[in-house]
Amino acid sequence: MARATLRTYVFAVEFCTPQPDNVWPVLQRHHESLVDLGARYAFVYESVVKPGHMFVIIGIRTEQPLLNLLRSHYVFEWFDAVGVSDIPGVFAGETIERFDIGPPPAAGSELVVAAVTPVPAVDDFMSRVRASVEEFAAAGIRRTVIYRAFDSPNELMFVQQLADADRAVRWAHRSDIASTWLAAAGVGVYPPVFVGRIVNSLRMTEPQGWGAL
Repeated sequence: MARATLRTYVFAVEFCTPQPDNVWPVLQRHHESLVDLGARYAFVYESVVKPGHMFVIIGIRTEQPLLNLLRSHYVFEWFDAVGVSDIPGVFAGETIERFDIGPPPAAGSELVVAAVTPVPAVDDFMSRVRASVEEFAAAGIRRTVIYRAFDSPNELMFVQQLADADRAVRWAHRSDIASTWLAAAGVGVYPPVFVGRIVNSLRMTEPQGWGAL
């Protein structure tokens, strides 16, 4: 019988919890269940502008179908344990391109700007991203990663890594490029732009390259 193909998924979720300090202990307690799911890493960010708002990215490599992972009881147990009553939407996708633009920030100082947004034409959007790399560098952005949703081919998530909180906030709220890209962020089912600082990371295997993405 043929062996199932290994797939690499990225799960990302933003949520608000009354107990943000519990998020990391919960992930630590569920280390074995993460390994069972095929997790390679987990990164936890806390908003620098909205108290109690968290952003978690989990990278998974597994033979399981995506739907099985999303239905896993582990997911619901995690949210229950951190006090989330309304289960938020989970972005599930894969990396389509990554840009390492500058030297990595010091460990523990990483800031991220992240958003999920629909785009009319992915190829055109990616061309604009590539053309904007120099402007990213000037804004203090060290890395940009673009992910594409499995269930919606025109839905993208991008995560940009910076080393300075003020620059991260300015980029998210005042940049002409960001405002164009993020026109749909915060509209309808899409959450607002997330700006946060890394608070913890968990690696099941040694990742390639530097940083949390």
